Parts: sequence; structure tokens; C-alpha cells
Amino acid sequence: MKVITRKATMKKIVVGLCLVVLMAGPALALNMTPFQIGFAGTKAQLFPQETTVIGLRLNLVASENFDVMGVDVGFWSKSIQMDAFQVNLVNLVETEFDGISVGLLSQMGSVSGVQAGLVNLVRHDINGVQAGLFNRADDVNGIQIGLINRTVSLRGIQIGLVNLLAEGPLTFFPIINAAF
Repeated sequence: MKVITRKATMKKIVVGLCLVVLMAGPALALNMTPFQIGFAGTKAQLFPQETTVIGLRLNLVASENFDVMGVDVGFWSKSIQMDAFQVNLVNLVETEFDGISVGLLSQMGSVSGVQAGLVNLVRHDINGVQAGLFNRADDVNGIQIGLINRTVSLRGIQIGLVNLLAEGPLTFFPIINAAF
């Protein structure tokens, strides 16, 4: 009886792998895929970085795709643009991120949504909430919550032990800082 069960399990695995291979052809032709698995960035992932992921990207170690829409989970995530729910140890998005990002380190060009983690870095603007131990953004339209918050311009509130605002009536103010 165990032999039959093992054979049935093997058949299911083989059929599943065949389906993945069959789906890979059309996905490459359309330059998009509903599923990506990354092991070592562009060196070892199912589809090349030019392939748009619309669905689930699983970063077993690292993945790199230009555009991602959907769910992005794992260890190391890198993309140019992303519309997603993202949970990784490291999140890197070069230009625009829309959605919710959670990680130890998040570095992005601009954010619309929520960015939460230990260290949150945004090169340009954030529209939404930034929460972590250290938060940095050039322009904040919303709320920064953290131990240390730093921004150039603020239309909203900073809540933290150290709140730094380069262009404002108060360049440093502890606990709560606001500008509108």
C-alpha cells in the first residue's frame, strides 16, 4: 500500500512540474508571469528581470524584476516599480512603490501607502505613513512615526523622540512635530 501512495505522490509532483513548464512558455511570450521564484537575483530565478510579475513573487533568497504587482514575500526584493503588499527582510524599489511594505530595511524612490520597518528610506516623497526606528524622506505628506524621523518638507505630523524638519518653523522638535 505504501508503494501505491509513493507512486501517486510522484505522479502528482511530475504533473505539477509539467504544468509549471507549460505555463512558462506563454508567460515568456507575453513578458509577464503570475508566479516568480527567486534564489539569487537575476542569476537564479524562474523568469528574467524584464518579466513583469502580476501575482506572487517568492524571494527564497533574492528576486529582481522591473515591475511587480501583487504579493512579494521573502528575504531580498528588488524592483524598479511595485504595486504590492510586500514583506521581506530587505525591500528595494528604485522609483515608485504603491501599497504596504514591511521589512527590516526598506529603500524606495517614492511611496504611496505604508512603509513599516526598522529603517525606512525614501529618496523623494512619501504620501501616507512611515513607521520604524529610523525614517527618512525628502517630502512627507502624512505621518512619520519612529524613534528618529527626518524630512526636508512636511505636510503632516512627526511622532518620535527626535523629529528633524529641514524646511519648517521648527527644525528640531521632540515627541510631536507638525507642519501644514
